[in-house]
Amino acid sequence: MKIGYRYIGRYTEIASVMIKYGFGFIIEKLNKDTAVNKVPNSVNSGEYKNLTTGERLRLAFEELGPTYIKIGQIISTRKDLFDDDIIFELSKLRDQVEEFDTDEAMSILENELNAKKDTVFKKISATPIAAASIGQVYDAELLNGKRVVVKIQRPGIEKIIRADISILKKVAGKFTFLKTEYNIDAVEFISELEVQLIRELDYKFEAVNGIKLKKIFKYNGDVFIPEIYNDYTTKKILIMEKVNGIALSDIGNHDFTETEKKKIVDIGVRSFFKQVMEHGFFHADPHPGNIFIMEGNKLAYIDFGMMGLIDDKTLGYLNQLIMFSTDKNIEKIIRVLSDMEAISSEADNAGLRRDLLYLIHYYYDIPFDKLSIAEVLNEIFRFMRTHKIKLPSQIVLLGKTVITLEGTSRGLYRDFNVDIIIKSYIKFYREEKLNLKKNARVLKSNLFEAYYDVSTVPMQIKNILKKMEKSNLKIDIEKLSVPSLEESIRKFSAQLSLSIIFAACILGSSLMISSQNVNSNKIMQIISLGGFAFSFLIGIILIIMILKNSKSNRK
Repeated sequence: MKIGYRYIGRYTEIASVMIKYGFGFIIEKLNKDTAVNKVPNSVNSGEYKNLTTGERLRLAFEELGPTYIKIGQIISTRKDLFDDDIIFELSKLRDQVEEFDTDEAMSILENELNAKKDTVFKKISATPIAAASIGQVYDAELLNGKRVVVKIQRPGIEKIIRADISILKKVAGKFTFLKTEYNIDAVEFISELEVQLIRELDYKFEAVNGIKLKKIFKYNGDVFIPEIYNDYTTKKILIMEKVNGIALSDIGNHDFTETEKKKIVDIGVRSFFKQVMEHGFFHADPHPGNIFIMEGNKLAYIDFGMMGLIDDKTLGYLNQLIMFSTDKNIEKIIRVLSDMEAISSEADNAGLRRDLLYLIHYYYDIPFDKLSIAEVLNEIFRFMRTHKIKLPSQIVLLGKTVITLEGTSRGLYRDFNVDIIIKSYIKFYREEKLNLKKNARVLKSNLFEAYYDVSTVPMQIKNILKKMEKSNLKIDIEKLSVPSLEESIRKFSAQLSLSIIFAACILGSSLMISSQNVNSNKIMQIISLGGFAFSFLIGIILIIMILKNSKSNRK
């Protein structure tokens, strides 16, 4: 492995910092295969020897600067891969970086806008109100009087991040022991980091996230999402409506009654499940600095850089896991994990069942007021690491978000208990199950998939027969103890034809019944209901044919 010439300086800097904080063994391993052989591999100072691994790693990332602070924040979401000590320490990385020069920031702003700032803003603050690893934020007012915040990307940050990612990708292949010992695929993990970091370098992604979240809460009077000024947003600048309110992190300095705090927590929990259960798109970093309380106890979210996505299929798996856990059904839980391809082929199945049974029974009877979701999820993540269970990263991010949500809620409302979260989950779960439009869409999708599978069977049979013909494969039908081939093909063709008609009728009727115009069109209603009735009749005929065929084959 060779580090590119233009990255040698940065690699040397990274190596020196890692050695300083007691990670010299990593550099020693890498130096054997790199073009760099002048980096010392012994610890410079003993002052960090008594710190935990997580503490030393956090200090190293802080010294290495913005890229590694952002990497540390991302790592802190992967509770399925890293120990609690590392997760706890890296979760403290909150973009505590130095500001860059405002004149340079204004130059970037004008270059991106392709205009002088005075032609867009009535005024803009002389100093930033916040500085983060990727950029810093200014208070401003547009010419039309709208108060906004302006996020400007740190100069040269993209070049630094791409250099750091390039180095990490080069060295990742050398950490094969992580896969065998900790079930961490370093190459895959660095690739995921790269995707997330490159997206965060483009503020247009964050703008799209904010616009989408605003649509979700468009008709919700309890949640406010600031407007994104898309016309002024580019890759390096983001202009967003200013939120006038109190950050949850500053709520201790204001007088809120316990009733008001409980209402705020209820709104936060309900809004979270609305995002997840209804839209599969959620704010993945609900810490106190990203949530504001506006007048009338309305909740406002800011910072849309870290958002979670969860598709219907994965959400269905998750709901099954939760429901089977409440039933203490170990076998069904393992079956779902197998369907998700989450269980390693090297897993100790007996040990997995034993630990899973213990885990469920241990927490099952604990009263809600004594239960901590963070404690439960941390135990689940520890169980996953022990048995090398690899859940989709979207579920892991969701779990981390729930832990953050619980921590934020407990910090705000002293009598908070998980009953609030569980009741909200059950409410949205039931609504999800009874959502006719969504169920119709799922049925339509499943039927289309089934129709496609059934319609391709004749072509698959034709291809098999052609291959048999080309290979001169001969079968002595008389010596086979099966019914007449001709009769079997005839019965199969009849069943196949009816199946295609059945699927087509169901699919067509579902499309019509889920149409927006169906309620105002009586003819469409009659045709769609007639289609379902006809499908029901064909289904009965199909069942009879299959049963008769099965009975004749047993004779």
